[in-house]
Amino acid sequence: MEQRISMTTLAVPDVAEARRFFEKGLGWKVNAAPSPEVVFFQVPGCVFALYSRSALADEIGREVTDNTTGAFTLAWNARSEAEVDEAFKTALAAGASPVKQPEKAFWGGYSSYVEIPGGHLLEIAHNPFWTIEDDGSITLPPPQ
Repeated sequence: MEQRISMTTLAVPDVAEARRFFEKGLGWKVNAAPSPEVVFFQVPGCVFALYSRSALADEIGREVTDNTTGAFTLAWNARSEAEVDEAFKTALAAGASPVKQPEKAFWGGYSSYVEIPGGHLLEIAHNPFWTIEDDGSITLPPPQ
């Protein structure tokens, strides 16, 4: 199996609200919405999907937890600390709730967290050790 992730899916209680957050609030473009319960966004190198909990449970064939702030977060990396500050403000204006204000991080970067509609956590960070390519994809430094 190749080392890659093809799609990240969030189960949300209200797909329309989560879609509005990404589409209207953050300016993302929907690539497909095969039903009111499923939305796909193209992101660099993979797909980001929003599913209603019931639609994802049907897809998987088992119940989907409503605990969204457990051991999973999404991250959006900025090219600078100033871009983190601006993206944090944009996310709040789009309907996210603040969890952690932007601040210097112990690992040498600059990081913040918001809770997006649907309850999932989104880290908005700048990592000075990672390269963000023109298309938005991340290139890690070589292994040491």
